Amino acid sequence: MPWKIQQTVEHEIKFRIPPRFQLPPNMGEPIPPRVFTSTYFDTEHHRLGHLGLTLRKRVERSHGVWQLKIPSGAVRLELEIDSGCRDIPWEFHDLLTAFFRKHEAVQLGKLRTKRKGLRIQKDNQVIAEVVQDSVALIKDKKVVLTFQELEVEVQEGTETQLMSIHKTLIHAGAQEKSLQPKIFQALQLPYPLSFELSDPSAPPTEHIRERLHAQFSQVLQHDPGTRLGRDSEALHRMRVATRRIRAILRAVRSFLAPEWTAHVRQEVGWIGSLLGEVRDWDVLLEYFRQNFHDFSPNEQRSFQSILNKFEDQRSIARAGLLEGLRSDRYLNLLNHVEDSLTHLPFQPSPLTIVELARKAFHKLQDFVNTSNSLFPKPELHRTRILLKRARYALELAEPLLGKRAKRFLQQAKHTQDLLGQHQDAVVAEQRLLALKPHSRGAGIAYITGLMVERLRNRQSLVYQQIPEQWKKLEKQGKRL
Repeated sequence: MPWKIQQTVEHEIKFRIPPRFQLPPNMGEPIPPRVFTSTYFDTEHHRLGHLGLTLRKRVERSHGVWQLKIPSGAVRLELEIDSGCRDIPWEFHDLLTAFFRKHEAVQLGKLRTKRKGLRIQKDNQVIAEVVQDSVALIKDKKVVLTFQELEVEVQEGTETQLMSIHKTLIHAGAQEKSLQPKIFQALQLPYPLSFELSDPSAPPTEHIRERLHAQFSQVLQHDPGTRLGRDSEALHRMRVATRRIRAILRAVRSFLAPEWTAHVRQEVGWIGSLLGEVRDWDVLLEYFRQNFHDFSPNEQRSFQSILNKFEDQRSIARAGLLEGLRSDRYLNLLNHVEDSLTHLPFQPSPLTIVELARKAFHKLQDFVNTSNSLFPKPELHRTRILLKRARYALELAEPLLGKRAKRFLQQAKHTQDLLGQHQDAVVAEQRLLALKPHSRGAGIAYITGLMVERLRNRQSLVYQQIPEQWKKLEKQGKRL
């Protein structure tokens, strides 16, 4: 039977503390002491930990729960299944398919934690819990290492209140530290894997390898959140990573064996298209909910009927995405790219990375300037595609070009955002009109017409801003 997954957002601040550290007693009310053991799991090569994920089974008073923590910006998403089963629950295994890839999980180690702490409240709200943990690494039923740490588990506290707690703990002798999980500290494992780009003097092959590695890691890191489906941002970031991989490979194709490049671009494009279909529906539904909330009650019923049809289409697209993510084709792609990153099939190139970046911008510039009008509406989508290619190529060359590239990339993002807003409104209009022949009732027809009118007004307003923004971008592009 499927287990129920409980979800919370975890915001922690960790501190290193001296051996005889004592919590200031006037900070809050004591919480009951706890003792629990946590057994951590990962892949053989620590794929989870390198990207900031942790998987563990926690047992307290003979009661077991499985916990999976996934990074999400400045916080972590904590998923919990109330189960004392010995094996990893199927639901977590499914979320971590891209990491395990049909291999068994490896037990990293077992920790016993003795916890005491304080609950800080104000006006009947829990601001935070401050907990002091005494941790022991257990091996063969023996303690082989011990350490202490302090955690502030943020609840409802404001930034000002948290700063006050932080200041009090520092004054008491605590020192803030990184959010390294206890098991990684106990085993002295690197967490998470960092990507330091090479200095400008490094060979072009190193810049290419590092960029591809960073984007591949983004695919993996956001894969579980995409499968879970509760945060559209995870899917968005995973889709962006696939786009960047394809764009990088396209930009540097003269450096790499053509057969390998074509195969990887094709396969990444396949999974990217599945991600893109769901993302397009997410953007459309979010846009409609934010911009069409002023209808009368009767109009709202027709509007909701339209949204329901679009949500059905999104559900179909998401089912196709999940099928793709669970397929051997996707797992084979991950294995192939991961294996290739250690020995990319490089070949001599007649161009440098900087020359490739400039070439990508000039292609965009030529396309815009040779059109019959500066920005013919039918060609805006093609302009957006060429701009993305130029932007990603410049990101690759940024360590070599410095501030010139940074200024260009800032203007490129602004321009891309405008083109994206225009494209979103165009796609929304197209999908509304495609729905119209299959809809019944004067109310739906009226609301559809009203929404199309607003979308066209939106397109017009955005379109008017594009030429001026292009001038700013072109100015920076000429300085590259």
